[in-house]
Amino acid sequence: MKSMNERYIFGPVASRRLGVSLGVDLVLPKTCPLDCIYCEAGATTCLTLERREYVPVDRVIEQLDDVLKKQPELDYLTFSGGGEPTLNSGLGKVVDFVKDHYPQYKICLLTNGCLLGDPEVVREIARVDLVVPSLDASTAEEFSVINRQASSLVFEDMLEGLIGYSRQRTALMWLELFIVPGVNDSDESIARFADIIRRIAPDKVQLNTLDRPGVLDWVKPSTAENTMRFIKALEPLVPVEAVGPFRYRSKSLRRDIELSDIDNRILALISRRPATLPDLQVALELDAAQIKPHLDRMLQAGKILAEKQGRGEFYSVPQH
Repeated sequence: MKSMNERYIFGPVASRRLGVSLGVDLVLPKTCPLDCIYCEAGATTCLTLERREYVPVDRVIEQLDDVLKKQPELDYLTFSGGGEPTLNSGLGKVVDFVKDHYPQYKICLLTNGCLLGDPEVVREIARVDLVVPSLDASTAEEFSVINRQASSLVFEDMLEGLIGYSRQRTALMWLELFIVPGVNDSDESIARFADIIRRIAPDKVQLNTLDRPGVLDWVKPSTAENTMRFIKALEPLVPVEAVGPFRYRSKSLRRDIELSDIDNRILALISRRPATLPDLQVALELDAAQIKPHLDRMLQAGKILAEKQGRGEFYSVPQH
């Protein structure tokens, strides 16, 4: 068990998918029903489907209250971190605390989806605003190679649970699909994924691939050309976004952003933590050429500061 001095809240951080995100860690690292070969958090040390209070929920709520009562500017409060958050049996208690006491904040659940067939989990996450489950396999064989599940977890049951949840959800759902070349990217696999995604009907599919070292060194990133094969197959069914080294967004996801909106989004990010231009590109999903004029103009007006450090030029807001 973590000590009472352990922090279960991290950030806010600039997320490439969620804007300014405050992370909530509900399990001990690395506790998960899966041991995915690409996981940036490393190999799973506790491979389990058991739900229990892995970290003290009352302490999590206490730390959340300390942060949220200061009214930080957040796009999402995100359940993520060192493992699978739905394994914590107190998940619903944390969700209800936020929605009852700080309803202005949106909640995102990042999950591998393995427990979305559990009625108790579905009840506990009923007030979550955005659910982002992952689906990396179109067959049980692909599932065992890529996700290396707990022995009692059956792919077909997991998939039916995910489909069942999708049909009763009230939250937004972004389905994340991690491409592992040579394992789940055959023409047959892509066709199966298309059929599964048709049944799930998410609001968006996010295609990802290796961007940082995973657990096994043979895992390689998908090329842009390979990722486009998925996009061509899935885009007729659902808006698609590629969020790995190769970036793509369906036209229906692109939006014209007003000048003042970009300024405000930059200020919201760097007011929480100084950021470089590449950091802002990731968080805002805009090109450097779109962001730099805003930085230059706000620098000249004295609205922001710039300081050169080892990793580059960091932008921040003046401290008054």
